[in-house]
Amino acid sequence: MKLGFLMIILTLVDNGQLSAAFVNTDTMEACEQRAAVVRGILEKGAYPIEEMVCRAAEVEFEPFVHGMEEPADRQAYLISFDDTKATVERVESCEAATVQAGQFCATSTQKIVIDGE
Repeated sequence: MKLGFLMIILTLVDNGQLSAAFVNTDTMEACEQRAAVVRGILEKGAYPIEEMVCRAAEVEFEPFVHGMEEPADRQAYLISFDDTKATVERVESCEAATVQAGQFCATSTQKIVIDGE
């Protein structure tokens, strides 16, 4: 998979769980521009932003869909990032995951796009 840029948005939801949303972009500039718009929208909402970053990443996600009529299955992801790169990997559940310092476990309705699918 090619290296691109990923906006990672982690918000704290009612039950104390982290919820994740992901946006893939081709450039860091595009990621940061979109992040500024999204931050403005989310800061007016009910769910506090825990983390919001743009980083280089080798993972691609299905597009985020707003206002789904039926609740979608949630995927659990172990997320880590440094000053330049992010890593996101699917885990069975956040309850069963071993979260190290500097990592987050969050759930999302988005799925990782597998090459060829």
